[in-house]
Amino acid sequence: MNSFHGAMAVCPICDRTYFQDQPWKRVCIRCYLAHKNPATQPVMLVAPRIESNMLQRLIYLVHPDKHHNSEAANIATRYLLEMRGAS
Repeated sequence: MNSFHGAMAVCPICDRTYFQDQPWKRVCIRCYLAHKNPATQPVMLVAPRIESNMLQRLIYLVHPDKHHNSEAANIATRYLLEMRGAS
């Protein structure tokens, strides 16, 4: 069982914040794709802006209390709470 729960991290190449869902992911997806195929333009990924009331509903729906404290529910809730804190 994987004990890594994911966290927000800063890409060492571009200084952008990204969600590190696996411990081996050391750079953001944009920099990873640019390194993987330098002939292509980097992919511009923009985090979706979720309205406050919808974000609260999503947190309620995925909360670990409603999903037997599953790892997936903990990761999703932590991610949404970090989104709420960043706005």
